[in-house]
Amino acid sequence: MISARSRALLDRYALASHVLSRETGERMATEAGQSVEFHDYRPYQRGDELRYVDWKVYARTGRLYTRLYQAERTINVHLVIDTSPSMALGDKLRYGRLVAQLLSYVAQRDAVCQVHLFDGKASPLAWGRAAVPMAWSFIAGAAAVGGDQAPVAAIKRFALKTRFAAGAGLVIIISDLFDETPLRPALTALKARGLDASFLQLVAASDLEPTEGQLELFDVESGDKLQVGPDEVRAYRQAVQRFLARTRNAVLRAGFRYSLLRVAGEDEAGLERAAFAALLRAGILIRR
Repeated sequence: MISARSRALLDRYALASHVLSRETGERMATEAGQSVEFHDYRPYQRGDELRYVDWKVYARTGRLYTRLYQAERTINVHLVIDTSPSMALGDKLRYGRLVAQLLSYVAQRDAVCQVHLFDGKASPLAWGRAAVPMAWSFIAGAAAVGGDQAPVAAIKRFALKTRFAAGAGLVIIISDLFDETPLRPALTALKARGLDASFLQLVAASDLEPTEGQLELFDVESGDKLQVGPDEVRAYRQAVQRFLARTRNAVLRAGFRYSLLRVAGEDEAGLERAAFAALLRAGILIRR
């Protein structure tokens, strides 16, 4: 569970998105002909902007209520977590779960949020801070398992099979994106659904800098083994850097956001601080 200190800090931030207004951090950017008229009330929740509190209702009832707008109801945020076997290495999945919990806390203040796993499981659609514990529980249960979870296929399947609400949708992919298949088919599927997407590519220290000397490498995705020496290790490092650059360029060319997050921290508190700082540096979280 995210610490109280981090929750207090997160209240100051919103998700960066083309479909979420930077001015308010919670109103969807108005499109031609789209209504942003008052729609309904809900009880005030800690962290709500005071500008949206209806003080006339408070004067009559003694209770705080926040005004909702029709456009806000169409904002959906989908967090997609890689649960393929490679995520079990180097604390990537543990780190990814923390990233998802931080993002879901921010998202569920401003929008309807749903969490998806590469294995096809998904949490119920939820909105509001009261639903945060349910989302966090679902995220905490994410485990690296086998099956058809190669990132490109999993992301494409998510884009094609998920029922998206009419209106704007923000998708945040949390994955190491380790896949021999080019990413383009997944990017094309996301664009075809008109989604605004951010890719958070997770890498562990062991992904970038394998141990020196004679090694036996084991591919957790395919089960293949390979004996390697110093020359192969150097070639591996170069190949990883090319792969990361190729992935970044593909995402940016598709018009989506991309950030490389290096897994850091040893205990839960250290990982949480590192994840929060990484999201700020990446520009995924912006000040309200």
